Amino acid sequence: MRDIARYFILILIVSLYSCSASRKASRTPVTEGSMSSYAVEYLDKYGALAVSEMRRTGIPASITLAQGMLESNYGRSTLATKGNNHFGIKCHSDWNGARIYHDDNRRGECFRAYPSAEDSYRDHSDFLVNGSRYRDLFSLRATDYKGWAHGLKKAGYATDPKYPALLIRKIEQYGLHAYDTGGRGAGRPSQAATAQAATSESAATQSATAQAGQVGQPRTSPGAIPGGSPAGQQQTQPDRTDMTAGRETEEPIKVISLTRNRIMENNNVEYIVAGAGDTYQSLAEEFQLLSWEISRYNDLPPGTPLKEGQVIYLQPKRSKAARGLSIHTVSSGETMYSISQKYAVRLSSLYKMNLMDEGTECAPGQKVRIR
Repeated sequence: MRDIARYFILILIVSLYSCSASRKASRTPVTEGSMSSYAVEYLDKYGALAVSEMRRTGIPASITLAQGMLESNYGRSTLATKGNNHFGIKCHSDWNGARIYHDDNRRGECFRAYPSAEDSYRDHSDFLVNGSRYRDLFSLRATDYKGWAHGLKKAGYATDPKYPALLIRKIEQYGLHAYDTGGRGAGRPSQAATAQAATSESAATQSATAQAGQVGQPRTSPGAIPGGSPAGQQQTQPDRTDMTAGRETEEPIKVISLTRNRIMENNNVEYIVAGAGDTYQSLAEEFQLLSWEISRYNDLPPGTPLKEGQVIYLQPKRSKAARGLSIHTVSSGETMYSISQKYAVRLSSLYKMNLMDEGTECAPGQKVRIR
């Protein structure tokens, strides 16, 4: 009897410890090995729908969710908020439904619009099922998310060469493969992933602290960043695509990685200073971005050469400057673009705040509103 009593006491202690650890884990800051609030909200809304579509069509729920997260920026893109389009599917010649026009590879492209996000999910499934070029995917197992990710790229769903890697990364980061067996345990990072993220974060923090000690400047600064104007500032800026709308009013998702010791912040926007040999492609690979994001985040026409020492934002700039900053007095040689980069404010927002036509320039001594 005494041994049995000890056994039950041991079980009770283990259960209490597990609950305590679970509550503590729920308060853990967002890292590569944990859930962001955007991901949690997205999975709460659409996880069951993805599983339902998987049972209806055979498309892995993990693939559907990863594509939805990636293509719609967790349901916050303009296409998602205004057209309920979570998968970036364009109109095509056979589309007879509602339409929304948006800049993508070309300006003003036609995308499908839906009455609800649920309709977008159903149309995404039907689009793959009925598309002859995706036929081979359905010979894969529903649990073979890697095969599906590479197969989507091969079939032409996306042109970015990193598209499979981006999907796989989201699936493994958020445990989306649990949905492929109808489970509800998705989003639980493995212990190895959490440990790896913690190690990376610790190393990056030490590096950033050492760097701050050397130059006397903290990593995060609410004010302007030093340095000259990046390349491309004299060129006429194209109409801005709003593919990243929704990010500017919320804290950007932050991913811990081994390259984080290069990353600094301005106005809560992550940026780096370009080094010798940096290109759009090399930076996109290093920081796990889509090929078009770097130029758009920095208001640069596609193909504008990068220069050593140039400030490059890795996230969308904000609609206004940091708190405490409201007016900038223009110095000789400054442009609206250089001011935009200096305060991490989108160029289009800067023009709107100052009631200026896009493409016009400021003059030395002019007071430019930045917030």
